[in-house]
Amino acid sequence: MGHLLKTIHSAAAGLTRTLSGLTSKMLDLRNGADNDDRVVTDETYTDRIAEGCLMMGVRLTRVTFIRCDLYWSLWFLAELTEVVFDRCDLRGAAFNDATLTRCRFIDTDVGTDALGGLTDWGNADLSTTTFIRCRGQ
Repeated sequence: MGHLLKTIHSAAAGLTRTLSGLTSKMLDLRNGADNDDRVVTDETYTDRIAEGCLMMGVRLTRVTFIRCDLYWSLWFLAELTEVVFDRCDLRGAAFNDATLTRCRFIDTDVGTDALGGLTDWGNADLSTTTFIRCRGQ
């Protein structure tokens, strides 16, 4: 019983988010989830479906997304540092005014979606970003 309580307490602590944006241990990667202004470091997310999720103003450092469906996600004013998108779907996602520092997109779909929408990089700083075998770049 003590081990179970310790596990529950640890999981709850990991999901803690401060309103001031100082700390947030996890992203909520579900369809339409609101992650605005979260700060996340050293996390990996695999096989998540989070179409249309809100990532506006997030600050992510050394976060990796593997085979994640982030179709039509919104990344306005996001600050991404050493973030990796590996085999993800970012069709229709909007990265307007985002800053991407040493980020890598590997085998990721940033092309046209079924409705004709493209990944929008409007005014995003991509100067240190690498695209490897991406579709639609």
